[in-house]
Amino acid sequence: MKRKFVLIAACMAVLLSGCWDAKEPQSVNFVTALGIDYVKGEYTIYAQVLAFGDISKQESSANTEETQVWIATGKGETISKALMSIYPASQQMTLWTHVKAIVFSKSLLNSNLSECLNSLLRSSELRYTPWVYGTDQDIPSILSGVSLLNQSALNSELMDPREVYEQLSTIEPLRLIKLMNGIREPAATVLIPSIKLTDQVWSSKEKPISLVRLDGAYVISKGENKGFLDDGLLSGARWVAFKNMHRYPLLLNTKDGGQAQINILKSKPLVRVRLDGGEIKFNVKINLTAAVSEVNGHPAPTSLQIKEAAAAQIKQQITDNFHAAKAKKIDIYGIEDILYRRFNKQWKKMTAGPGGEDHLFSSLQLENTDVDVKLMHSSTYKIKYH
Repeated sequence: MKRKFVLIAACMAVLLSGCWDAKEPQSVNFVTALGIDYVKGEYTIYAQVLAFGDISKQESSANTEETQVWIATGKGETISKALMSIYPASQQMTLWTHVKAIVFSKSLLNSNLSECLNSLLRSSELRYTPWVYGTDQDIPSILSGVSLLNQSALNSELMDPREVYEQLSTIEPLRLIKLMNGIREPAATVLIPSIKLTDQVWSSKEKPISLVRLDGAYVISKGENKGFLDDGLLSGARWVAFKNMHRYPLLLNTKDGGQAQINILKSKPLVRVRLDGGEIKFNVKINLTAAVSEVNGHPAPTSLQIKEAAAAQIKQQITDNFHAAKAKKIDIYGIEDILYRRFNKQWKKMTAGPGGEDHLFSSLQLENTDVDVKLMHSSTYKIKYH
């Protein structure tokens, strides 16, 4: 019996020793972010690698050393060649399974986005969950940007934009899988957040610190870049096209000369499309939930005046942005996708042949916009509710 027990234990020990060739984490290059450029038929890949110790900095209560970032550069006629050109000088194994962000250059967005994405996702290592961005700035500089307080670069807005978006919902974050789905759909419009470096906000020891921030969005439709939207042109899309609104401030001027600022806490848009002869008419209904954060004026604006001012301003933004985008042939409210799904036969006729896109945009009409604002509370300010 004892011999049998020893034999079983020996067999189990042999099985447990099956991980002798496992790599230690510090012996692997974990790529945490990618940058991709495309110029004159050649791809340039920028791979960001962090020191393994920096990845766990958020676990520490005090960090005094600056975070270390390495950028590898690879070039090739295809994505695969560009990626593989990094390996010979990588010193150790390189893994792509931990990529959290991908930054596309404006040049790539203008020329070869669909082919680039198809090539990237043929690799079984890259996941569908990274956040995606576009930029017209130097990609290595963006990937070299760090977080505040000497924390890991994984704590930057580039790596996870959700926390900043929940505090200030300016530009809705986008994951790779949502971008892919949008490109594969024949009538969908996707907004890729635009990212850039700024040294105008933070400093340390009177020395400016360059950190990333979002400054607009690129409009992608049918795999092509249709143009750039700054914050002004995004104001209408924010109410109509964004799926989740957490917090957005709105400064209002009431009819009696007073001022108020409200925080939009929730937005529920509803877009209805109908066909009228050869015209595409749509109506927008927006239900907003907001809180009053500041009021000025004597007497203070009433809740009714605040709601009326908010509804009028948002309605104006939606209308103005629609006409500005229509002139540029940009479908910022996703009307074509609704038309494609609800009136597919008519959509095919309208978009068939040369000049189909021109005909579609010339037929678009914003018929009516209705905005309903519900005020939850007014903090410590006293306003009259009607």
